[in-house]
Amino acid sequence: LRRRVEGMLEEGLSCGRRADVEFEFDDGRRLVKGHRAMLSCVSAEFDGMFSSGMKEDCSGVVRVRGMSVASFKGFLEFVYLGRAGEECKGADGRELWLLSELYG
Repeated sequence: LRRRVEGMLEEGLSCGRRADVEFEFDDGRRLVKGHRAMLSCVSAEFDGMFSSGMKEDCSGVVRVRGMSVASFKGFLEFVYLGRAGEECKGADGRELWLLSELYG
């Protein structure tokens, strides 16, 4: 069962299918997608964003400022899977720490 659940989470992380939120970076690109339900379960910050009528809730877009795409992907990998994997290897450790403080 554990492997099956982990496989489902890996698929959710790697696949934009059924994703209902996009992350927009400083350059305006939206390269990363996520799932409100998953993010809300693990983060009070995301839960508040997605349940309060804030612009992120209405638009489905969360702006990520001052962070690299690689670090944000690493952060989401840890959020979804509960472990550091390939995406975390390309991340800046300082940015991962800051993201965990902001959204953890």
